[in-house]
Amino acid sequence: MLQRFLLFYFILIFASTNTFAQDGTCVSGNCQNGYGRFEWHSGEEYIGNFSNGKMNGYGVFYWQNKRKFIGGWKKGKMDGEGILFYENGQIKKGIWKANTFVRLLRNDFSLSRENIQHGEHELLQMLVDRPALADIVQKDDLIWQWVLYKLAGEDVQSPIYWQANSNKNFPIPTGVNAVHAYPTPKSEGRVWVADDITSEEMWAGIVYELHNIKNGPEFQKIERDAKYFACSRKDYIMRYARLEYKAAQETAIFYRTIWLPYCQSKGIKPQPQLWFYYLPDTFEKWAKGFNDPSSYPWHPYSGYYDQIVKDVVKNY
Repeated sequence: MLQRFLLFYFILIFASTNTFAQDGTCVSGNCQNGYGRFEWHSGEEYIGNFSNGKMNGYGVFYWQNKRKFIGGWKKGKMDGEGILFYENGQIKKGIWKANTFVRLLRNDFSLSRENIQHGEHELLQMLVDRPALADIVQKDDLIWQWVLYKLAGEDVQSPIYWQANSNKNFPIPTGVNAVHAYPTPKSEGRVWVADDITSEEMWAGIVYELHNIKNGPEFQKIERDAKYFACSRKDYIMRYARLEYKAAQETAIFYRTIWLPYCQSKGIKPQPQLWFYYLPDTFEKWAKGFNDPSSYPWHPYSGYYDQIVKDVVKNY
């Protein structure tokens, strides 16, 4: 479904103490000025370099929940290049400054075996979280392979992650079936699809968002223009809609060239209206239908524009 490009940021706050003696024990080495191992009474553990009794230099910190950070430290805080390993297996490699996440570090992109394995892992997880997807598409089918390579990062030169649920870093607007987030210096690309729709609606939403995510740089430009009052509310809304029209055109082409023949080979009767099959041949014709201020694209984009302006004025 049509949606707003979402930017989201990861800020990691790590609660640490500088007074080791009151909260734990140095179990080996030199935990004042040297290399040692320190264990907190709460269960956390640090192995690495110390200076003036604080974590400083290179070291590994283990949380109770099996999360760990390997990398640079300064005055007891994560600082510099490092890798954060989450308890769910996700990995974030990036730069931290005084416990605050600054940006991701990405290797030069290629459709490597690792990235293709990533795409398959995310797609398999999608089927676990949205089992209805398997009603139409099976592993290694043509559609499966197409989505796998998109998740591997074929179009945006960065792997895309499956997002199962809404959270504070990935808010989902009301009334939409699918949403994406373009990869930014601070966050990975993501895609979400609703769990209360049919299998074909899910696949149509996924395919649409994997086309729409390519518009990320243009969406970001619209956001910047709004922040600098370089576009009006109407301009903001229509520019978003024009980019989404482009993604809808690509989705309609996908339907004609890939989905329809696939369904015919499987004896499945498809629903072309889910794939923008009846999309007008120009954006201007399509936009003539935007007459209801409570529906797309005025909802949700007018609210997003107003929030941007409000935040700018507040911080001025």
